[in-house]
Amino acid sequence: MSVRTVNSLVAALVASTALVAAPAQAAAQAAVYFDVPAQSLGQALIAFSKQAKVKIVYPAAEIRKLTAPSVRGTMSRQEALGRLIAGSGLRVVGDDGQVVALAQDSVGNAPVAANEPPADPDIVVTGYRESLKESVKQKREANAFVDVITAEDIGKFPDKNVADALQRMPGVVITRDGGEGSRVSIRGLQPGLTQTLLNGNFLAGADSGDPQRSFNYVMLPANFIASTEVYKSAEARLEEGGVGGTIILNTRRPFDVPSGSGFISAEGTYSDNSEKFEPQIGAQYSWKNEDETIGLLIGGVYQKRTNREMRSTAGTWRWWSDRGADGQVLERATDVNGNPIANDAAVSYWTGGGQSTIGGDHYTGYWAPQSVRAEIFDQDRERFGIQATAQFRPTDTLTLTANYFRFEYSSNYVMNQLTIPEWGYGKFFSDAVFDQSGTVMKSASFSVDGAPCLDATPMCTMETPRLTGYYSKEKQHSQTFEGEAHYKLDRFDAVLKVGKTASKGGPSMRFQVAAKPRITVTGQEQNGNFLSAWDLSSKGVAMEFSPELQQNLMNGIAQIDIGGTNSSFTNSAIDQPYVQFDTTRQFDGGFLRSIQLGGKWRKLEVHRETGRNEWYADAANKIRYQNTPEGALAQPEYFYSTPMGNINGGFSANLYPGVDFKRYLEIINERYGPSVREPEPNNVYDLSEETLGGYAQANFATGGLRGNIGVRVVKTIQRDETSDRLQYLVDYCVDGPNGPFDPNRPIGADGNCQVLPLDQREVIENVRLHERKSYTDVLPSLNVSYDLTPDLLVRGAVAKVVARPSISDLAGARSLTYRSEAYAFDRDQFGEFAGWSGSGGNSQLKAFKAWQYDLGIEWYFRPGSVIGATAFRKDVSNFIVPLVMDVTRDVAGEQVVIESYSTVANGSSAVSEGVELYAQHTLPIGLGAQVNFTYNHTSTADVTLDGQKVGTSPLVGSAKTQFNASVFYENRRLLLRASYNRRGTVVGGLSSGLNTYTAPYEQVDLNASYEIRDGLMLTASVINLTKSHEWQYLGNDTKDRLTSSIYSGRRAYVGVSYNF
Repeated sequence: MSVRTVNSLVAALVASTALVAAPAQAAAQAAVYFDVPAQSLGQALIAFSKQAKVKIVYPAAEIRKLTAPSVRGTMSRQEALGRLIAGSGLRVVGDDGQVVALAQDSVGNAPVAANEPPADPDIVVTGYRESLKESVKQKREANAFVDVITAEDIGKFPDKNVADALQRMPGVVITRDGGEGSRVSIRGLQPGLTQTLLNGNFLAGADSGDPQRSFNYVMLPANFIASTEVYKSAEARLEEGGVGGTIILNTRRPFDVPSGSGFISAEGTYSDNSEKFEPQIGAQYSWKNEDETIGLLIGGVYQKRTNREMRSTAGTWRWWSDRGADGQVLERATDVNGNPIANDAAVSYWTGGGQSTIGGDHYTGYWAPQSVRAEIFDQDRERFGIQATAQFRPTDTLTLTANYFRFEYSSNYVMNQLTIPEWGYGKFFSDAVFDQSGTVMKSASFSVDGAPCLDATPMCTMETPRLTGYYSKEKQHSQTFEGEAHYKLDRFDAVLKVGKTASKGGPSMRFQVAAKPRITVTGQEQNGNFLSAWDLSSKGVAMEFSPELQQNLMNGIAQIDIGGTNSSFTNSAIDQPYVQFDTTRQFDGGFLRSIQLGGKWRKLEVHRETGRNEWYADAANKIRYQNTPEGALAQPEYFYSTPMGNINGGFSANLYPGVDFKRYLEIINERYGPSVREPEPNNVYDLSEETLGGYAQANFATGGLRGNIGVRVVKTIQRDETSDRLQYLVDYCVDGPNGPFDPNRPIGADGNCQVLPLDQREVIENVRLHERKSYTDVLPSLNVSYDLTPDLLVRGAVAKVVARPSISDLAGARSLTYRSEAYAFDRDQFGEFAGWSGSGGNSQLKAFKAWQYDLGIEWYFRPGSVIGATAFRKDVSNFIVPLVMDVTRDVAGEQVVIESYSTVANGSSAVSEGVELYAQHTLPIGLGAQVNFTYNHTSTADVTLDGQKVGTSPLVGSAKTQFNASVFYENRRLLLRASYNRRGTVVGGLSSGLNTYTAPYEQVDLNASYEIRDGLMLTASVINLTKSHEWQYLGNDTKDRLTSSIYSGRRAYVGVSYNF
C-alpha cells in the first residue's frame, strides 16, 4: 500500500472521527488481555489487530525494518498499541472503534504509551537501553516476583553465558567453572534447589561424575536465548522443584522474528593463565513465508577454550592431641577462643597423637591439615551447539512447533599436583608456626640435612613432595526434542507439549600416576628432595622445596608410587520423556480474568556406570604394568624437563615439577600397547523417578488489584537399584620371613617391596540394593499486585514449595574400602590406616520443603527506570547438609566404624529471611546505572543422621550479602559498560564438626561495543579485571584454617558480529 493511499484513508478516518469519538474512546480504554511476542513491527501490528478486534492501517514500507517489543498482560487497547509503536515514529491519527490508522510522524516524535511521560525530544532510545526498558515493562506487568533478561541484555552484557548474566540480578549467586558461570543459586539456597527450564521444561545435562538436577550453564550458548525469566515466587502453573527459584530460558522462534533475519559472529579470547588466543563463532538464520504459515530457524555455535586454573588445598583438618595409656584423647578440640567444639562427636581426631620435631619440640592440642596440596589444572574445552525450530500454522487457530537442541561439550584435561602429606611427621618434621591462639598450625617444614632423622632404618629418604598427574579425556552431550501444538481461539488457549530430553557424558579415559623424588633400592638410596615446607598465611598455599629437586628428577632420582597409580571413571546418562497439557480460559471484564488448568507427566531415568583403563604387562594374568619392576621405575622422560611456569595465583612455589602426560602415555603405549577399558558391570546405579501432577490457577484483576491464586498437586514415585561397592585391601607386600608384620620384606629391583598380584591384594564385592518410595505434595500459591498510584505498586506472595534431593543423594549406594592390619603395615609410610573409610548416599533423605513469603514495593518513576525493595522469608524443613564424620554402619552383617565417612543428612527447621534492594535509571544523555543489594540471614538448625543429632548448621549454600553495580553509557553507535559484583560469605557443609565457608568474592568486568554500520558491530570485553580468586576456610571463629584457593585468571574478548 502506497503512502498516498494511506494518507487518503487517514483523511477519511479523521473526518469521521468526530461522529464516533465517544464510542471509539470507550472501546480504546476497555481492558483486554494481550499476548503479542517480540517480532517485526508489521507482524506485531497484525497480531495486535486480531487480539484487539480492530482493523489497522499503517505505512508498511516505512516500518519494514523496524521491530516491536513483546506486549503481554491485561491493559487498554490504547496502552497496548502505544507500547508496540513506541520509538517507531508512528502515531495514531484515526480511531473510530473499528479501524485504527497510523501514520509516520513528520517530526519523528513517537507516541506515548499510557501512564508514561513523554520521552525527551531528539533522543532516540535504542539498543541496550531499550532492552532494559523492555525488561522493566515485563517485570512490572508480571503478577509474580519476576526478573527478566532480554536477548539484548545477554548479548551486550560483559558475560559469556546465561549464568554470568543472571548474577547481575538481585539475590542471585553463581558458582564458577574455569571462570565461567556454571551453577546458579537464588536467595541463599544451593544450586540444586534452583530449577532451570528450557522453554518451560527440564533440560538434561551431563557431567563427568554423578548426574545432577542443577543445569550446568557452561553447556548452553547464550546466542540461542531470546529471553530469560527468573521467578522468585511460585505459581501453580510452573513445574515444582524450584525452592530457590525457577529460571525459564526462552529460545527464539521463526514466527517471533522477522523473516530473513539472523546474525553471524566471530570472537577471540585471551587468558592470562593459558596465554592463548582462541576462537568462538556463531550464526543463526530465521525464515518464514509472507502468510506466516511456515517458518524455520536454525543456529549453531562453536567455541574453543583453554582453561587453566591454579588451585591449592589444605585437606582434612584434624585435631592433634596426645593420648593417655588407654588411648583416650587428653585435650578435646576447641576453637581459637578456647571454646569446646559443639559438634565434638563429628570432630576428626588424629590417631597418632601430638607430634615432635627433630629438634625435640613437642606440640599437642591443635588443628592441622592432614595434607597440603598445590595443583595446576590445564583443560582444553570445545563447545558445540545447534538449534533447529520449525513452525507450521495450518489455520489461524492452530500453530505447530518442533524444537531440536543439541549441545556437545568436550573437556580433556591434565592436572598436576604437588602434595605434602603427613608422612614426614616423626621423621623429617623440623619446624612449625601457629596462630596467636596456638591452636591452628599455619606452616610446617620437613627437612633432611644429612644427619640421621628420627627413623634411620632404612636410610632416611624423603617421599615428599608427592608428584601426581591426572589425565582425563571426556565428552558430554545433551539433546532435547519437543513437539508443541498451540490451539488458540478468542478466549481459549490450549497447548500440548510432548518431548524428550536426554544426556550422556563422562570420561572415555581417566588415569592417574604418582611418583616420589627418591630411590630406595638397597645400597642405592638417594634423596631427590631435602626440604618440603608449606605455609597458609596468605589466603593460599605457599610451598618451598630444595632448589635441586627438578634436576634430580632429570637425573632419574624418582620412583613410581604404585598404590597411587591407577584408573577409575564414572559415566552417567539421563533420559526424561514428558507430556504436558495447559489450557487457559479468558473472560471479558469482571474480577476473574482467566482460569488455567493443566497437568504434566514425566519419567526421569538415570544410569551410571564405572570402570577402569588398564595397561597390562601380562594381559593373560591381568598383571598391570605398574606392578612390575620396570613399570615402577620413574624415568626422567615422565616429567617436564623444566619446572612448570605461568603461575599467576592460587598458590606460590619456588619451583613446580610436573608429569608430562603426553610423553608418559607415548612410552607406556609403545611398551604395553593401548589401554584396555575394564567396565565394572556389577557396580549398578539405576534410578527412576516418575511424577504426575496437575494444577488449577485463577488470574484476577479489578481496578489496581491483580494477581493469581492456585494449587499444584504432584505425586512422586522413586525406584532405584544400586549396589554397595565393598573393596577389601587384604595385603600389599610379599611377607617377610616372620610373617606379614616383619619389616624385613623382600625388596624389588625398584627399591619398593615386592608387590603381591592384584587378586591377592584386594577383593571387590558388589551388594545389590533395591528401594522404592512414593509421596504426594499439595502446593498452594498466591501472588497479588496492587497499583497504589500509576507509578507505584506493591506485591505480595505466599506459597508452599518443594524440591527433591539431588540424584546422587537419592540412592543409598556406598563406596567403602577396608584396609587390613597387614595392608596398613605395608603402606604405613603413605599414611594408610587399618579399618573402614568411604562415602555414600542417604536413602532416608526427605524432600526439601518450605513455606515462602514475599512482600515488595516498586516505583516506576520513568520509562525503563525503577526503584524497589522486597522482603522475603522461607520457613524451611528437611534441608540437606553434606558432612564428613566417623559413623557406625552395618557392612555385610557386621557393625563397623567408618572413618571420615562422606555423606549427606537432613537439617531440621530453619529460616532464611532477608531483603532485596534494587534501582535502575537511564539519563537522557545515554548514561545509566543498575544497582542491587541482597541481605540474607539464615538461622542454624540441628542436623540429624540415622535419627541422631550430629551437629548444627546454617542453610548450606547461603550467602549473607550480594551486591551488583553496573554503569553504562550508550549512544547510537557506542556502548561502554563497567560492572562490579560482590558475593558475601557462603556457608558450606560440615567437616570435622565445623562448617566450611567460601570467603567474599568480588570482580570487575568491562565491556564495549561499537556499531561500524547498521548491523555490523565490534565488541570487546575484559572479564575479572581485578584478577580475583576464590578461597575457602573451615569454621567461623578464624580464617586461618584454609581449605582451598582457586585462581581462574583474567580473560579478554575481541569480536565482530553482523545482525541482519
